[in-house]
Amino acid sequence: MIRLLAAAVALLALAADEAPPSMRIDPARSVLGFTISRPGETIEGTVGEFSGEVVFDPGSPDRSAVRLQVRAASLATGNGLRDRKMRKSCLEVERFPDIVFQSTSIRLAGDGSAGSERPLAPGAGRRALVEGTLRLHGVERSILFPVAIRYDTGSLTAEGELDLKLSDHGIPIPRFLWMVLDDAVRVRFHFVAAGRRDGGG
Repeated sequence: MIRLLAAAVALLALAADEAPPSMRIDPARSVLGFTISRPGETIEGTVGEFSGEVVFDPGSPDRSAVRLQVRAASLATGNGLRDRKMRKSCLEVERFPDIVFQSTSIRLAGDGSAGSERPLAPGAGRRALVEGTLRLHGVERSILFPVAIRYDTGSLTAEGELDLKLSDHGIPIPRFLWMVLDDAVRVRFHFVAAGRRDGGG
């Protein structure tokens, strides 16, 4: 029995050692924003509050994952009246306070050249395809988008952009005064994730 317990403990320790490192997205070093437009006008928006966690294995991207959570009420466009309307009538932040993305697949993109399918080397940049589920305004949709990633020991940088349709998530097309904005929203991001410091949360 003692031998069996010792073997089980050893297996658990080995599994823990082999688990991909977990990193938290650092909001202070990250940027998340969006752009919505209509003919002749482009509105730039920012996201003030978000958090997330990345589990990344440079040798086996299929073991990697990312989860991002955004406080919907923190979306802002720099115009108070427009922002209040966006949060109340479009995003309905009291009913749907959070926007959540959970990845289901992360694949390094190969360009066909020699070595392009190798694991991501520390300090090297690569393109990746991220697939997952976005829950926005209470509606879940599967999305797929490219990301440029760079991995250094203990930290990961990811940046890119993707297009979303408000109507896909049951969000009314924004109207502000006499202006009717587009259905499409472009989301752009620059995330920096790092491992937890010793003794830190």
